[in-house]
Amino acid sequence: MASAKGKQTEFSYGAGHINPVKAANPGLVYETIEEEYVKLLCYKGYSTPSIWKLFGNKRSNCSHIKHRKWSPKDLNYPAMASLVRRYVSFTIIFSRTVTNIGGAISTYRANISAPSGLKVIVQPQELSLKKLNEKKSFVVKVGGKVAVRVLSASLEWNDGKHNVRSPIVIYTKSPMKS
Repeated sequence: MASAKGKQTEFSYGAGHINPVKAANPGLVYETIEEEYVKLLCYKGYSTPSIWKLFGNKRSNCSHIKHRKWSPKDLNYPAMASLVRRYVSFTIIFSRTVTNIGGAISTYRANISAPSGLKVIVQPQELSLKKLNEKKSFVVKVGGKVAVRVLSASLEWNDGKHNVRSPIVIYTKSPMKS
């Protein structure tokens, strides 16, 4: 999506170019379960009958989900994005879980790339995996004070063979509006 001035923004592209050979063996994946999508749809105002139609079953509904305590930033996706108020200090916490589909024994180290004025901390900074399909959780804490419309950073997990990149976008007005 282009901004009002026609310049490309972080919302105009994905996490990067796809290398088909590397895509077949990504190392780590962010799995998202059905309940997370239901929470997203409830948050967006979908009705329970609409959700039943989408998922083809009557197990999923909004009545038992406290979606008011949930936000789209909580969806277990590689991309992390949040709306903040311009010129106001903020701290945003993203919780994510990855699944190891790379080597049975591997250690991934976090590398953060962020502009000045945006502080990004990842905990833990290292994910030690002992087996295939092992899950590890981590937290990304982003803080600062934004004076521009969009700031972007990235987190990259690297084990020497795989690079798993996650864009981090902090914006001050809705990306859907120009």
